[in-house]
Amino acid sequence: MFDERDLGRAVTFASRGILLKVGGVLALVGVVSLLMLAPFGGGTTSQAACSPLAPGQAGDPRANGPLRGIQVGFAKIIDEVAVRRGLPGQATLVALMTALQESQLMNLTYGDRDSVGLFQQRPTAGWGTVTELLDPRYSTNAFFGGAEAPDPPGLVDIDGWPSMSYNDAAQAVQVSGHPDYYAKHEQDARDIAAAAGIDLNRSGDPYAGRAGTSPANEGNENFAEDNDCGQGLVAGKPVNGVWPAQDATVTDPSGTGGLVTPRTAAWVAQARQALGTLSLSCWDAHVWNPTSDHPKGRACDVMVGADARKSPTAKAKGDQIANWAVQTAGQTGIHYVIWYGKIWSARRGTWIPYNGGGVYNPTDATGGHFDHVHVSLW
Repeated sequence: MFDERDLGRAVTFASRGILLKVGGVLALVGVVSLLMLAPFGGGTTSQAACSPLAPGQAGDPRANGPLRGIQVGFAKIIDEVAVRRGLPGQATLVALMTALQESQLMNLTYGDRDSVGLFQQRPTAGWGTVTELLDPRYSTNAFFGGAEAPDPPGLVDIDGWPSMSYNDAAQAVQVSGHPDYYAKHEQDARDIAAAAGIDLNRSGDPYAGRAGTSPANEGNENFAEDNDCGQGLVAGKPVNGVWPAQDATVTDPSGTGGLVTPRTAAWVAQARQALGTLSLSCWDAHVWNPTSDHPKGRACDVMVGADARKSPTAKAKGDQIANWAVQTAGQTGIHYVIWYGKIWSARRGTWIPYNGGGVYNPTDATGGHFDHVHVSLW
């Protein structure tokens, strides 16, 4: 459990911006007192993307209030280091999961034996001095490893880490006595990354900064794969909001000449603003499938330019579109998303295999939605 000491020490050597934002909060003695009594609150556990037992479902407590703000601030620092080094978003996710397990993503001045900092690195193990390890940028760079980092192997020094589970990649660096504990922090890490505006699907070189050559067939690739689902699809959450029915009264902004609902038109505008130029089509008669949302003006297909099973570029583009749709579903009113042989529903909050609904051939590029992302709105 965290106490007043944790809250005060957690911001040690943080960036000045974080200190300014947190300082006002720490001055509220009443808030700190509440944190001492119930530091994590009773938040709802997020649902993971693949199964009830997926990472993030272990019931571990989640920080709220001032503690959450500190976590988000340190997450930004970790990602800044990763971006500067040219590492993919996957590296940031592994680092966040590691720091959550080791320190609850707090820059602690104490720990087991001589461990300190975000990653609880030990000076006697060669990670650096106490002063260095309490610098979050130094400790993060040490965790990532490479030619300019301390002697203990970091993430980029681990051959094949992108093909490991996130848990095993973290353990390969930390060599913890609890090797399976990192996995349970995945969903919390994703939530914090979302709050920090971090792109966990960012491409990059997984061995950036490594001394010597990278392992064969690895490097400079887009490692945006979700190790649990195997499809590069981020975990979603059930969306339980109420979206009143709407009639199709707005000219389809995708240029089909048909009408769509105001909610669909708004989604198109937001998607274009967030994702740039898109090749999409919304209204369609769909005479072969009268139950479709397209003729009701409640659906759009976003094309990715090729069969994503044969094109990494198309796959990455589709992942980006689908992930953004899922992550913003609670604000835009998305009912379900179909992409790359899987379907995500707002009520379920998970990705499951798509079987074609008795209408489409799920092994076909179009029927299985390997060449486009389908988005339906309430």
